[in-house]
Formats: sequence, structure tokens, C-alpha cells
Amino acid sequence: MKEKISDKKWFIYALVPLCALCWGFSYLGITVTLKSLEPIQLLAMRWTVSALIFLILAACRIIKVQYKGKDIKLVLTVGILQPCIYSIFETVGVKLTTTSESSIFIATIPLMVLIIGSLILHKKNSRRTILAIVMAFAGVVICVAFSPNFSLGGKGLGYLILFCAVLTGAFYTYTSSKAAEQFDAIEVTFSIAVMGGIFFNCVSFAMGYGFSGYRACLTDMKLLAGVLFLGICCSSLCYLIFNFVLGKLPTAIATNLVTNSTTAVGVISGCAFAGDPFGWYTVAGVALTITGVCLSSLGNKELADSSPVAGDEVNTDKMKAK
Repeated sequence: MKEKISDKKWFIYALVPLCALCWGFSYLGITVTLKSLEPIQLLAMRWTVSALIFLILAACRIIKVQYKGKDIKLVLTVGILQPCIYSIFETVGVKLTTTSESSIFIATIPLMVLIIGSLILHKKNSRRTILAIVMAFAGVVICVAFSPNFSLGGKGLGYLILFCAVLTGAFYTYTSSKAAEQFDAIEVTFSIAVMGGIFFNCVSFAMGYGFSGYRACLTDMKLLAGVLFLGICCSSLCYLIFNFVLGKLPTAIATNLVTNSTTAVGVISGCAFAGDPFGWYTVAGVALTITGVCLSSLGNKELADSSPVAGDEVNTDKMKAK
């Protein structure tokens, strides 16, 4: 049987830079929009945009969403973890610490995925994959720790909340990968978009913001553009790609590819467009991160060639499910 293009490894890896590009530039989009909106307003609006996109596509039958005969608890769990719980931990954690500290914490998600997979889920990873994740994380640390703006002035509560964000993000990747055994990427992303839109709007209204954020977009085109970029590209396209990649590659490798590629793009875009400091640490850190990301793809091949058990965990699990 002829292999679908969506199953080809080159196609999967080609999607990662697109996801990293959008998510990497999301830092700029968030910076611009938060000048006019509160964090919960922004979350409500960007996920409303994402939810409307998927609802319209489903209503027009451009995409198909079928839950009959499937374990709906899986996608509900995915949606609760991300965006509902994770986004709150991340937003509050960033507010209570510095940007530098939060960047380092979020960059540890691939490491947490590796730790949870090895200790709790007994997943096997090649030494090359482990080295790749450590290298990518080390690159992020160099970029941030040697920057003139780096500081360690955050509070203990902020660190604890960011750790909860990392833990939630790691469990999300595994839950999404598990959901991929029954649901395709569109169904998973549709679910989290709708859940995110409902949840954050309820919280926003409960906090008394009402429609003030939506009204602000009607008079500020720059704000509207930022919200649309975050809603369309980051909350819709990127999550669709990420959920797709999680369904095709081992979880630790998929997370390393996307998360650290995004961090590298974020650092470069910050230096180029936001006036962030640039120096040897930027070049060295980004180079180390990109090297780690590249090693991940090689680690995936090594893992697949070593044994059926240690190979593509997602495809193996799907075969067992059948």
C-alpha cells in the first residue's frame, strides 16, 4: 500500500520549523497585546479565535470530527491539562518571576518528559536522544544565564508554580500522544480549542472583564492583529502541528524538537525585533540548541533501528490497541 505523505518522516520534520517559527514569534505577539489586555483577557480572546475557526470548519464540513465509539475522556483530559491548567500556571509563574527564570523552567519540559517516561511509564530512550535533550536544554541555559538581563530575583512561590507548569506540560504531551491512538490531530486540537475558549471566557467574565477586551480590538488594529496571530497561528495551527507530531514520533523526541526549536526562534526574534541583548552567548546557545534538535531526529532513527520495543512508541502502541 502506498505510504501517505503525512506518514513520511521528512514531512513530519518539515512541519516542526513552521510550528517553531509561529510559537517563537508568539513572544512578540504576547508582548504587544499585553500592553492593552490583562493576561486572562488575552487567553480568552486567542482561544475564542481558535475555537471559532474549528467550529466554522466543522460546520462547513471542511474538517470531520467524530467522537462516536472513542474514549472521550482522553481528549477531555488533554484539554484540561492544556490549555486550561498549563496556561494558568505559566501566566502566573511568569508574573511572579523574571522572564529569564521562566524561560529556563519552560525549557525543561523535554527533560521532564524524559524523566516521566523513564521512571513512571518505563519508556526506553537511546543515549543519543538523552544527549540531544540535555544539549538543547544547555543551549537555552547559556542563552539566558549569560545575558546581561539575567537575574535570580524570583520568589519561591513563582518557582513552584512554574514547576507545576513544566509538570503539566509533560503530562500533556503523553496524554496527547495517548489520545492519538484513537483521535486524529484535528479532533484533539478541535477539542482543546473549544475547551480553552469556553474555560477562559468563563474565567474572564467571572473576573469582571466582560467584553472590554473584544471592544478594544475594534479600535486598535495593532492589538487585533496580535490577537489574530496568536489565535490563528499559535493556538490553532501550532497546536494542530504539535498534536500531529506527538502522534507520529516518540514523545520525548517530539517535545524536544518543537520546544527547543521554538526557544531558539524566540531568542533570535527577540534579538532582531525586540532589542534583546545579543552576544557570544546567543550564538553559542542557539547553536547548541539546534545541534540538540538535529540529534533528536538521529536519535529517533537509532531508537527505531535498535529494537521493536524501543522504536516508534506511538506506532507500536497503536498496533497493540488494534
